[in-house]
Amino acid sequence: MGERENIGWSLAFELAPAAIFGSAVAFAAATFGGQSIVAVTPVAAGAGAFGATWLFLRKFGGERRGFPISQFEQAPAEYEQSSVAELLEQADVVGIVERLGATEEKAPGEELVLDEVVEPEVPDSRVVQLFQPAETAGEMRERIETHLRGNPRRTPPDATQELHDALAALRRSLR
Repeated sequence: MGERENIGWSLAFELAPAAIFGSAVAFAAATFGGQSIVAVTPVAAGAGAFGATWLFLRKFGGERRGFPISQFEQAPAEYEQSSVAELLEQADVVGIVERLGATEEKAPGEELVLDEVVEPEVPDSRVVQLFQPAETAGEMRERIETHLRGNPRRTPPDATQELHDALAALRRSLR
């Protein structure tokens, strides 16, 4: 088997003709001998003919040629950098980070404190309230329980009958 050989080539030009010839020999042997096609003699004759034909086609079959691929030298790709890429390449990233105040060495236990206060545009804005001083766990639990006691869960109304009526009306309109 060559490295370029695939199963389609083998099926189409080696196995299929060998199977057809083997079947023909088996049928001829059964007819000539007056036996059933599944008797030992016709099956053996067909198997022998199949094997011999398949080996002959494998050995003396045409050479499978592939398309030659010429060797060539690959030139390096040339590309133009965008102005942003050039600026980032030239920038002293470490110097910029140090100027902004971030250093690699942090003292253990040092916290980041935000001194800037964000003033809400709308007094009841939930987004800004996220940044307000947080409640303790007990205060938050009390607020949630108060909310749940004030608004008991309501079960949604059962609309099963209305759905059946609407489907019945739709069926009537389609008739």
